Amino acid sequence: MKGVILAGGSGEGLSPYTMKRQKETIGILGSAVLEYVINGLKKAGVKELIVVTNKERGYQVEEILSKNTEISFELVIQKSQGISGAVRDGLEKVDEDYALVAYGDIITTEDFYVNLMNAFLSSGDKSVFPLVPVSEGLTTYGLVKIEDNKIRIVNEGSTLALAGAYIIKKDYFDDILSYISELFKRDSARYFIWSGLWLDIGYPEDIIRAVEVLLSNKRNSYISETAEISKTAVLGKNIIIEDNAVVEDYSIIKGPAYIGKNAYIGSYSLVRDYSDVEEGAKIGAYCEIAHSIVGKDAEVDSKSYLTFTIVGDHAKIGASVVTLSYPYNKVIRGKVNKMGSLISPYSEIEAGKILQPGFRI
Repeated sequence: MKGVILAGGSGEGLSPYTMKRQKETIGILGSAVLEYVINGLKKAGVKELIVVTNKERGYQVEEILSKNTEISFELVIQKSQGISGAVRDGLEKVDEDYALVAYGDIITTEDFYVNLMNAFLSSGDKSVFPLVPVSEGLTTYGLVKIEDNKIRIVNEGSTLALAGAYIIKKDYFDDILSYISELFKRDSARYFIWSGLWLDIGYPEDIIRAVEVLLSNKRNSYISETAEISKTAVLGKNIIIEDNAVVEDYSIIKGPAYIGKNAYIGSYSLVRDYSDVEEGAKIGAYCEIAHSIVGKDAEVDSKSYLTFTIVGDHAKIGASVVTLSYPYNKVIRGKVNKMGSLISPYSEIEAGKILQPGFRI
């Protein structure tokens, strides 16, 4: 069976960040969001991918796909509008009766996709739709209700949502949600409820939450033999330090935390509490990074304090910058009313700036 991955949305909930970086290619714990999807599809037995993306940032998607040599892919530039159009454009390239359609902004376990494939194989040639329980930001999901062992698409009054992947019969449709409803009316579809790890990356709080959840699931520490750790550095529990990372004198890595390949942590800095310093990122001396992600090759100069903040790839944060995170009452999906700054790739923040909660650039 072929897989169709949707990776061309505008990512409005992460704007203006997504004007520079396609949402599905954002790195979290050393892997792009898209790679979590690809790995799951490979585990489910999918060997060919059709990936629908946009003209502006499709090259970023292609870069991620090119790293995965175990699976072949065809890149399709979306021509039709909306999610329904993206699904149609992808299915046009499928030469089989069914395809596994996966949204490229979902982080879940590989078993999720294996369960989806197994459910289809035992369904008797019926489309299969996983559902997930959701509790915050209900209006941002495709909600469903279960009635008479069938699902009905709704706008409110439910805490069950479509899980962003399904095996669907190839057919023409104008609207994907209407088509799903029609399949159930014809008794041509089934569902199952997934209660495992599942994250939809659509807003800044989703990225912060993803780092927290993924690090929580990594029970043991890992420190690469090629990492350079000062003898005076203090390393806590549940930390990951990748190849050729450098942790300088008297720095503290208080887990859970992730330090990527070739990353640099300056002297006397503190990285703590579900923080992610991606590949090649540099943290200057006397910094504190908490509940934050610092993107690939980004730079944070000395004496800066980042909390609940996302720093994009190649961004530059000047010395003594502070990101405030509380109170912030516009969090859509989070349980805590905290949010620091969303700093887009290649952006620059002047030294000494104090950024208010929810700041975006």
